[in-house]
Amino acid sequence: MRYYLVKESSEIPLKSWRTRPRFERALSRAIEGALRKAGAAFRLERSQGVFLLEADRDVSDLLKRVFGIHDFCEVVPHEFSSIEDIAAKAEELFKDAVSGRRFAVRVKRHGDHPFTSIDVARAVGARLLKYSAGVDLESPEVEVRVEVRGSMVYYALSCWRGAGGLPVGTEGRALVMFSGGFDSTLAYLLTSKRGVLADFLHYYMGSAEATLAAVEVAKRLAELVSPHEPTLVVANFVPIMAEVREKVGGRLRQVVLRVLMHEVGQALSERLGYDALVTGESVGRASSQTLKNLRVVDGLVRPRVALLRPLSGADKEEVVERVRELGLYDYVIRVKEACRISEGPVETRAELKEVEEALSLVSRDVVNWVASSAGVYKVSEVVPEVLLREVGADVEIDEVPEGWVLVDMRSREKFLAEHMPGAVHVSELEPNPSSPVVLYCDYGSASLLAAIEMRRAGLRAYSLRGGFLGYKRRGGEACGYRPRDATK
Repeated sequence: MRYYLVKESSEIPLKSWRTRPRFERALSRAIEGALRKAGAAFRLERSQGVFLLEADRDVSDLLKRVFGIHDFCEVVPHEFSSIEDIAAKAEELFKDAVSGRRFAVRVKRHGDHPFTSIDVARAVGARLLKYSAGVDLESPEVEVRVEVRGSMVYYALSCWRGAGGLPVGTEGRALVMFSGGFDSTLAYLLTSKRGVLADFLHYYMGSAEATLAAVEVAKRLAELVSPHEPTLVVANFVPIMAEVREKVGGRLRQVVLRVLMHEVGQALSERLGYDALVTGESVGRASSQTLKNLRVVDGLVRPRVALLRPLSGADKEEVVERVRELGLYDYVIRVKEACRISEGPVETRAELKEVEEALSLVSRDVVNWVASSAGVYKVSEVVPEVLLREVGADVEIDEVPEGWVLVDMRSREKFLAEHMPGAVHVSELEPNPSSPVVLYCDYGSASLLAAIEMRRAGLRAYSLRGGFLGYKRRGGEACGYRPRDATK
């Protein structure tokens, strides 16, 4: 068996006598959850801010990841009868470690004893001196750590720094806007470190590869937040991107898109009962994250749940290095950022009024649909293929295969004026589960929503990327109404 002396975060003892037990119970649950998840057999005892853990294997790597732990040591416990007994056991354990090296003895003591910590240090040092190259209290090559608690003494074999922070579950719930990139990954962990039960909010932005990579990062993060089993909320943001791309000028698209990301995140947080929405935004990191633009974002969104930006003062090198230290770099680096929605110069000092006017062009029906249709999954149970299918990742297509039914969703007046060759108006459509249907509207956003809804009804439906206007920009020739068009 292996024994560990685990000490709680330095913040926990500062809590009131009413609050501290709740935090210590939460830390117990977190440690037990991490050990159970790893399949370890263990026994955990708690007393005055210190936990004695007995486990059937080396669990140091697990304990390093539990929030709420200040530090911990693998120890040899010994029930002593006298100070001489303490020193004799120390000699047995450490004589080889100090052989030919300079050493120091560090002693902590808790309880009533007929001796002091200095007395113990002197007795142990005297026993070990003959094996060593001398005592060096300032910069020893070897530190001999001894902790006396009641009738027991614990000799530290190895010690590690803990993750710090507060035990997960001692604060409320938060939804983290999560792309799987460096910023959102660290934002998630820093939020969890403050005792928050944090879940993921991922926006599908048109790249199945990026979403699958983000899910893999989420699964890795889930292993670090014991005992919480995170939830993944996924919303298809492509219809909103289509609306912004087609209706908002390039200079303001980035800011408008960020406002809408916050708006959908706030709506989902409120509907699903979260206390906060968390982002990986850092001041000045991107054009939409300048302080002027963030002010506009917050002014227009008017948060209904707390808005947290744990990385607001962090630079990119810090973020990447922290992610690397956590062993997540190789997973995060696979996540590709979404393509820019703007070409050319973008606004870094937006005015609230002009952004508000640009937002008024975006269909509220589309925004509401994205917020209301988000799927909710347990991270540990996510099946990538199912997730992509349910989010509508394969709904958009660029060309209409021969033999498929092409449907114009626009008004009948627009259809009669001009439409794609071979198209029928939606009013004439008779759904057939065996015939694939390709829908199009002006911009491609409304047809995307309709195709997803038709799929949920069991039909094979797709949306033409970019809609009718995109088709014309690509050089497609429209035709006016002719009776035979409807029968092609």
